[in-house]
Amino acid sequence: MNTTCASQQTRWRAGGGWLLLALALLLGGCAISEKHPGPLVLGAPSNPALESYKVSLARYITRVDARMITPGRPQALLRSVVTLEYAVDRRGYLTGVRLFRDNGDRSADATALTSLRRASPFPPPSRTLLDSSGHVHIVETWLFNNDGRFQLRSVAAAQIGDE
Repeated sequence: MNTTCASQQTRWRAGGGWLLLALALLLGGCAISEKHPGPLVLGAPSNPALESYKVSLARYITRVDARMITPGRPQALLRSVVTLEYAVDRRGYLTGVRLFRDNGDRSADATALTSLRRASPFPPPSRTLLDSSGHVHIVETWLFNNDGRFQLRSVAAAQIGDE
């Protein structure tokens, strides 16, 4: 066997070992983390003052748009559920709104957005609720019956069948 060829094979094997080690280290850095987010805790609000302001806004929207409010209890199987996230500035003006969740009922989406915009400006929030940009962010859910009228979850009566 040729000594030049043997020495090239030895270098290739040694180099291949380093290559495999580098590849293993590189792929080891791509491992999937098994960290899971903490559990979603439903129940007591994290900020009672924010929850109180949210309820007062829901009552305000309900008064402004009274003709669209379902009297009594919402039906057992709702036509649509629309959740909006919206921002209110220090003077009570609606400064942003985002469709947070819906079920594809464009008419219900439009009604929820219209009722929110119609109610603005809102009662101004407490300064303690404002974030660094001078806004408070609220998430509210509109519960729609088959007739197109709604209740806001924050102030809604229990649904029929929820005794």
